[in-house]
Amino acid sequence: MSYADAVQRALDYIEDHLDDDEALELATLAEEAYASVPQLYRMFYALTGHPVKDYVRKRRMSVAANHLRYSKRTVEELALESGFASYHAFAKVFKKLVGLTPAAYRTAAIHYSFEPIRLGEQFAYSEDREQSERFPDVKVVRLQPGKAAAYLHVAEQEAGMENEAFRIAYERLTAIGAAGKRKARIFGCNVDMPDDGGHPRFGYRILMLTEEPDMLGGDWAAAPFAGGLYAVRKVPSASPAIIQEGWNRLVSEWLPKSNFELDDSPCIEEFIAYNGKVTRMHLFLPVQRKLRRETIEIVRRPELRAYCARGIGADAQSAAEQRLIAWHRKTLSGKNGSAGEGIYYMSFAYGMRNSADYWWENGIIPASASQSNDAADRTAPWEGLEERRLKAGDYAYCATRTYGSLTGVLEMMHRWIAASGDCLPDEDRQWFAEYEVSPGMDVERDAVVSLYLPVTRSVGA
Repeated sequence: MSYADAVQRALDYIEDHLDDDEALELATLAEEAYASVPQLYRMFYALTGHPVKDYVRKRRMSVAANHLRYSKRTVEELALESGFASYHAFAKVFKKLVGLTPAAYRTAAIHYSFEPIRLGEQFAYSEDREQSERFPDVKVVRLQPGKAAAYLHVAEQEAGMENEAFRIAYERLTAIGAAGKRKARIFGCNVDMPDDGGHPRFGYRILMLTEEPDMLGGDWAAAPFAGGLYAVRKVPSASPAIIQEGWNRLVSEWLPKSNFELDDSPCIEEFIAYNGKVTRMHLFLPVQRKLRRETIEIVRRPELRAYCARGIGADAQSAAEQRLIAWHRKTLSGKNGSAGEGIYYMSFAYGMRNSADYWWENGIIPASASQSNDAADRTAPWEGLEERRLKAGDYAYCATRTYGSLTGVLEMMHRWIAASGDCLPDEDRQWFAEYEVSPGMDVERDAVVSLYLPVTRSVGA
């Protein structure tokens, strides 16, 4: 048996007996790991970074913190269950680890978590110092393949379907006595569903990792768990807004500045729950090592005419997107063959996200945008959209993947401009991103995005 297998046996045994002091005697743990006590000490610390007793204490405090936050159990009860002889001894250790007394933690905004270590899921790659300091909450790990039981939840609307899918799945697991096990891990992922009589349907698959997937029966079916390389970020709540913000940070900010690119595997979410209530989620973004870095160059572009939907304020993006979608549906219902002929573009007030003047545009650059000035060409079929002029001049240009809102790529381009010494950002013109898409294409994964950031040449460049 390898060192890693031996220590993982000890880790699994600790999880199964976390509230049993006698079972966690060092001699018992060493026997479970097929090692001597000195060997266990050395192996455990070398592979986990924690002495055995410290690891057990931190895991117990993490479980106690969950009880404090989500139950009405007394501190005295939790102290005894955590292996302490008195409330005062428990409170002292709790405050040392968490930074708050147990009573203060019940209603505090912070969340303490020390989760089980899984050696097969250790960090697969370390980023450079700047990236690590900028994104301390993002790690790249390798999930091991395995077996799972799958439950498919189908909904009529996309918003909130993750929580609803988990709630139903957890209720069914509880009914057959399969919920609540400490080592059980529950994941979820979106599934594309065909429309039902013209009405959209949305699917979400719950995956419970288990060595016996066929034992659950009912609506559960055996399914493989592929594993693979993932960038993971932990979010402290299951509210849709926080989950979306977590995904945006991974895709729009971390990914374009990392040494990775999006892989073809599905994005997955892991549910961390207490008595069936989701308290945290782990967001797993499938990645692979980037084969080449994006290049940036200066190009000259003519003036382009565009038509857009614009939103202002905190909900600018949603407002712009909904307006363009509504225009598209109305135009298509009128059977106007010119609708959507051209290149889709996007732009927003970069760096002004929390300003009242924040704006977002989604629109179309017609195929004849740089040639025709005919008045008729500028009206139908664009009625309902605002006309915009994307001015001629020099632009910093970068062709890249669809990294969400592209904030990470924009930052990279601004840094390139600052370091070049040959040009400066032109504040009088608007940046924009063009999307090259084809019918049936997975836009989020396959589309090519061309970013154009307006610049002026430095004197003497």
